[in-house]
Amino acid sequence: MESIGELEAEVLQVLNKKEQATASDVLGVLEKKREIAYTTVSTTLDRLYRKKLVGRKALIGPGGTKYLFNRNKDERRQARIVDATIDRLTGAFGDYAYLAIYRKLESLPDGQLARLKKENKKAKKKR
Repeated sequence: MESIGELEAEVLQVLNKKEQATASDVLGVLEKKREIAYTTVSTTLDRLYRKKLVGRKALIGPGGTKYLFNRNKDERRQARIVDATIDRLTGAFGDYAYLAIYRKLESLPDGQLARLKKENKKAKKKR
């Protein structure tokens, strides 16, 4: 079962906002919230790359090669990871996990919740 950890989730959030970033860029954002080493960020990005959740492009310069990372938009892979995470949470916490998910959905802006409901109906019709 493939999943992501807390730091991986934080790195993905940074990439969602920036669209593309180097390890140094991600470090700059994360170190405002916590003490973290460049090597930790770089290793985390490499793990996300191996999980195919981020893409990367080599940038060759005078200091050597560094990578520019971006979010991979593979919806099936993302859905599998989210489903596995929800299964793990609901298996461990039962109704409490469902209640937390429900509260999160209820706190979404109306437009976003309506859009998600519409997408869910489309997905059900395809089954």
